[in-house]
Amino acid sequence: MIGKLDCFAIAPKITMAYKMKKMRGQLRKIKEDHESFKFTYDNSSLINVHQFPDPRETTSNVIESLIIGRDRDMMNALSLLSKNDNNKEDTIVLPICGLGGIGKTTLAQLVFNDAKFKDYDHRVWVYVSQVFDLKKIGNSIISQLLEKGSENLDTLQLISQRLKHLLEDKKTLLVLDDLWEADNSQLNQLKLMLNVSSKMQVLVTTRNIDIARKFCTVEPYMLDLLDNDMCWRIIKQNSGFESRSDKEQVEPVGQKIARKCGGLPLAAQALGFLLSGMDLSDWKAMCNSDIWDEPFSDSTVLPSLKLSYNTLTPYLRLCFAYCGIFPKGHNISKDALIQQWISLGFIEPSNNFSAIQLGEKYVRQFLGMSFLQHSKWCMIVNIMVVHFHFQSACVSWIYLDAPSQSFQAL
Repeated sequence: MIGKLDCFAIAPKITMAYKMKKMRGQLRKIKEDHESFKFTYDNSSLINVHQFPDPRETTSNVIESLIIGRDRDMMNALSLLSKNDNNKEDTIVLPICGLGGIGKTTLAQLVFNDAKFKDYDHRVWVYVSQVFDLKKIGNSIISQLLEKGSENLDTLQLISQRLKHLLEDKKTLLVLDDLWEADNSQLNQLKLMLNVSSKMQVLVTTRNIDIARKFCTVEPYMLDLLDNDMCWRIIKQNSGFESRSDKEQVEPVGQKIARKCGGLPLAAQALGFLLSGMDLSDWKAMCNSDIWDEPFSDSTVLPSLKLSYNTLTPYLRLCFAYCGIFPKGHNISKDALIQQWISLGFIEPSNNFSAIQLGEKYVRQFLGMSFLQHSKWCMIVNIMVVHFHFQSACVSWIYLDAPSQSFQAL
């Protein structure tokens, strides 16, 4: 029986390896065709997509009494802003960085609504999103600064001049939520546009540490995962636990479920809503299942994480998918992982960099996006572990992704 179970466990990984090998061949063929026929990418068809409202758009509103586990982070962020507020000539830019669903926006909302900023001349909240538009950002700031009406200036020069006029010598807190843009030129233009007052403080949320370091004037604040107790408190809050008559029986089961959240508040919240109204037997069934294979995982948590995955190039997606063959919590040597990527042909060919250099770059990018994390059990820098939720999702994503990448042969 044990042998059969082992075979069944290994079979999907063998199939996955075969599909990845086929996909690698398809990637090479697409690259060769691209170079032979000199294809160019035309994004004009995407213009209309930008006109639709973004369901992920955020606001500054928050019910502080419902937020669990971020008091210390809020105090740290406030301290960093205050510490750098003295003897400065330029605008302060403090990034909050971390995994999708970890609570970056929530922390920014807590800071935005703190009493410290109530007497500021201006407080402005801008949702940036993956569709980066400098003019839209500038006009959004201006419209919130004006007491009446709004303006829609059509050049960056006019926007910069208007911002300087409105913000000069004004104490201002600006939050730029959900920044994805990684282009140095675009980030520099944004930085210049905002550098209009020494009394201005900018709080930025982003998933990518590289973006944070390019844009910041203050060392990025890395938001940590919550502990299991905090996740359990969030589950209780969202599942109606306190109104149950069987709390004593449910609590130990719920505490085990909380460990499956991997420290993500978004995951704990989603689980809490799912468990609401369920009886004890349902809680036990959920506890004994692989939660991230359940249907609910596609509705809230994984789409949030998949936004990060969608920004990867096809070769990076292959390297990431390969990490899915390792067991959960498995420690991976960076050098060994890169060598395995190279031997499988998962590193994109380059005339300028060696395969090892590109592998190092891939690892840095995965670490920056929290796909990989430095192992807690080893102080050596080159030992890593795949993040819990990404390990659960990477195999299924590469399967689902195949058709959209023109890999119909799979």
